[in-house]
Amino acid sequence: MEITYKIIATDGKEYGPVNLEQLQGWINEGRIASDTQLLRSDINEWRPASSFAEISLMMAGGSSTPALTSSTSASSGADVSPELFELEKRVKSGGSWYYWVAALSLVNSVMAFSGGGGGFVIGLSVTQFMDAMLSADGGVMKGVGLALGVLAAGVFALFGVFACKRHVWAFIVGMLFYGLDTILTVRAEQWLGLAFHGWVLFSLFIGTRAAMQINALSKSR
Repeated sequence: MEITYKIIATDGKEYGPVNLEQLQGWINEGRIASDTQLLRSDINEWRPASSFAEISLMMAGGSSTPALTSSTSASSGADVSPELFELEKRVKSGGSWYYWVAALSLVNSVMAFSGGGGGFVIGLSVTQFMDAMLSADGGVMKGVGLALGVLAAGVFALFGVFACKRHVWAFIVGMLFYGLDTILTVRAEQWLGLAFHGWVLFSLFIGTRAAMQINALSKSR
């Protein structure tokens, strides 16, 4: 079944559904911008046009448009998506790990501030070290530890925002910081945490490759 699209234009009205070729015409006419809300039939969720790889390529000046169709696999029943769609999924999947690291690191800092024990191994080891060290002094230092934890979580959340938008630098810099954090995990002999760190780094690497491939395809068109 052919994938179709709907848009919400600048007049606030909904237009469509149209196929990808007709959508290309709307882009050429200037009716669609990067922030135009768009609904694709296989996702059923309104998103900015720039979040769709095939549309980003067309906006970048691509003359040919990939045929975006879905069919049912006889063996699994899953939808078969085009290469660009799969690459985009890998980017989103990899970039989303920054949000998980940020959120769980923040939870760890809040637990340390409140005096609770334990923590999530997937969070940042550096914030756990700082929380443990500063919490021992009590009082104001516990607040400092929480503030540093919030700051670190915010930085990783920003990495997630830019990574999901296919900014390769966000993947690379974030991997560097998380790699350094992995060294702290090894020194603390937190082997379960090390396993999770390794999996996250691998997922980020997959996301980085996908972002680089999409960007390369965009430049070549």
